[in-house]
Amino acid sequence: MSDDYGYQVRRLETRTGGMEHELHSLRSKLGEVEDLDYELRDIRSGIRNLEDDLSTVRNDLTELDDDVRGHIQDTDQSLKRLTGRLQALEAHLLAAGGAPLADLDTIDPEWKKLARNANHGWHVRSGLLPRHQREAHRFKVREYEGAIAERDEHRDKVVEAAGILATQPRTSRDFKQAVMDFGMSRTLAESHDQRARQLAGPARAAQAALAQDDTLRQAKASLIEQGDKAERKLNWLLRGRLADAIRNRALLPMWFVTVLGPVPPAHKTQEWMDLATQVLAYRVAYGITDQVVALGPAPDEYVPRRTEWHSELTKDLRRW
Repeated sequence: MSDDYGYQVRRLETRTGGMEHELHSLRSKLGEVEDLDYELRDIRSGIRNLEDDLSTVRNDLTELDDDVRGHIQDTDQSLKRLTGRLQALEAHLLAAGGAPLADLDTIDPEWKKLARNANHGWHVRSGLLPRHQREAHRFKVREYEGAIAERDEHRDKVVEAAGILATQPRTSRDFKQAVMDFGMSRTLAESHDQRARQLAGPARAAQAALAQDDTLRQAKASLIEQGDKAERKLNWLLRGRLADAIRNRALLPMWFVTVLGPVPPAHKTQEWMDLATQVLAYRVAYGITDQVVALGPAPDEYVPRRTEWHSELTKDLRRW
């Protein structure tokens, strides 16, 4: 009895010792967890600090970007003022040196006639459907024709399937396949027929518009061609006059220098000449004689071609 009791005590002591060891181990691990939790809090704090620093840097960059943009705008304005003063100085030097004056404003009556013919040709062309609108009409016609073609194709399949159903045994593979083909093709044929009916009205209207436009184009082809020829000839004459003035180092008018400078640029010379020719053509077409403003005032109300041309040239001149 005493031996059993002693044995039980020793077992309890052993288990108690083991439990104490596990408790010590758990306490050690708990300390490690607490250390990890502290480190985790420290890392999170560091991340928050980095986020704050990043936000500060972003704000600084935004302010710096605004400052840089402001400096660029100021520099651009200063450059424009200096360019204007330089152009004025060049003009004075050329005048003092006896440079000839370029006459870009005396227009031959024949040139005015060319401008009128070109303008008339433009107005005739403007009465025709533009390319994108003609393409939209063609699309409506093609869409309708496509629906009709799909409908007819599935109707043919219905007829073919019906023929098989009428001649083949019900138990045959062809008969069973024809049953499925008949049902599917009839459904698709009806669907495309309904779609074709919906597209028929717009397609007829589109076809009528295209036919009317084709007739008008044929009737007005001669006037449009004459206008195009007049425009090309006028541009050729104006370009030649400007090229002669530049070759002779003539002093260009103030209205010209203000927007395009005294001489062609070293880069994009072709583009500069094309734009200058268009400015001259605009002045000829609408009798602009303003000696300071190249295009004169914009039309007070919308005028076909003139308003659009004035707006387009104004936009293009900003780049120079």
